[in-house]
Amino acid sequence: MGKRGMSSQFDVNESLLQWAMERSNKSIDDLTSKQGLENLERWLMGDSKPTRSQLEAFAKATYTPFGYLVLSKPPNIQPSPIPHFRTIQGNDPFKRSINLEDTIRILEQRQEWVRDYLKEIGSEPLKFVRSVSVDDDPVYVAKKIKTALGLKQNWTTKYKKWESAQKHLQEQIENKRIFLSLNDMVQYSTSRKLEPKEFRGFVFVDDYAPFIFVNTADIPAAQMFTLAHELAHVWVGESASFDLRRLAPAHNKLEHACNKIAAEFLVPTKEILQYWDQFVQSTDDPYRATSGHFKVSRIVAARRALDTGCISKDEFNTFYDKYVQQANALAQQQQEKLRVKNKQQKMLGGPKFVYTAPPRISKKLLQIIVAAVEEQKLLYHQAYYLTGLKSDTFDKIKKRIMDGKYRTIRPPSTY
Repeated sequence: MGKRGMSSQFDVNESLLQWAMERSNKSIDDLTSKQGLENLERWLMGDSKPTRSQLEAFAKATYTPFGYLVLSKPPNIQPSPIPHFRTIQGNDPFKRSINLEDTIRILEQRQEWVRDYLKEIGSEPLKFVRSVSVDDDPVYVAKKIKTALGLKQNWTTKYKKWESAQKHLQEQIENKRIFLSLNDMVQYSTSRKLEPKEFRGFVFVDDYAPFIFVNTADIPAAQMFTLAHELAHVWVGESASFDLRRLAPAHNKLEHACNKIAAEFLVPTKEILQYWDQFVQSTDDPYRATSGHFKVSRIVAARRALDTGCISKDEFNTFYDKYVQQANALAQQQQEKLRVKNKQQKMLGGPKFVYTAPPRISKKLLQIIVAAVEEQKLLYHQAYYLTGLKSDTFDKIKKRIMDGKYRTIRPPSTY
């Protein structure tokens, strides 16, 4: 183990520094530009040793727990065992980034706690988890999911915009005790953005507390399909992470089944074929027309048109690439406006983090954590750890929950 010498320097094993750099995918140039790490190359050579503050700066820069850096050798950290499905298989073996691994680890900890808590208070296991097979008819499974979520067959058509339908779906999911986390970064770290090219979502299947994570760094128009795909995983009963490039599955029986279920859940084959034949031929923008009818995004509408043979793959790819390019440009403009707005809000007392944090965690999970704290079954410091929130922020969110600010989400007492 590293020891602190008389010169206030830590006798760190150089292999630990190298291990932390490789794990975080950070180069010497990436790190030496940061304050306090100018002598990193000398530490790696063994010509010099870092002080505690320097080692803490290195730990922060490489997303490494400080305690790991004072071990005698690198720890054997096993990656998450859940499979990752890539739409396009490369020659190189897939290795999850540290940002994805840390996000998975955070949700695994939350799932473990809430599962134990739900069992303790006498909650019943969820009957719909693992209730279907990959060999079942996708139309049949999609109907089962809609029924379980309290959705009618054509549930999306009652909304004026697809964004409203998506919000309602998210609420119904959490009302059925499926925990939904919507985030684009590791916890709340703006310097650790999640990359949609690596993954668009993952799901942990569990009989008591299934967890769904949607990477909101992806274009909003594609997120509804990711969510429906993850719901299919819950019903089939298989945990996984996936990239879903162009909304297409990996070459895997499970992924193909989940994609077909998701497609039928959002835009049933029978209905889109009827609509396309009757109405789309007379419009200049078939994807917008289909989007408006089924209340899904244009990108999902185009994908379903491809799946059902209404358009060719080349037509879909041309539309998809143009749509994503426009969506990314719009997102950059919106981010700049948001940055300016947040800066203005900060000058007036700070952005409303109490509004943005709950969906990143899961509104349902926060309700249960608050209930456990009130029942004295969870200590405050444990609640802070589970949520990653500071005490003052947790207290503000706790007050909002107790004041009934999340009325659309059923409270734990109704389980």
